Amino acid sequence: MEGQAYADDTRNRYRLLTPLDVPLASREDHVRVTEATQNPDLMNRVWRVLDISDANSLAVVRTTWLDESTQATGA
Repeated sequence: MEGQAYADDTRNRYRLLTPLDVPLASREDHVRVTEATQNPDLMNRVWRVLDISDANSLAVVRTTWLDESTQATGA
């Protein structure tokens, strides 16, 4: 919506959980899965960062909200 600080135009939001010592993502960054031991179907899929990462002082992981950009396979 015009005039808002940021318009979230997606219906599908995914969460990226990362250790606190990894670099912070910025809005509009893209994240590609390069290793997936639990779910190989995630390989090479790409997500766009929607919301800047957040964590509190008691957290052990940081949550970053994403929207899927592609559904590419590793083939």
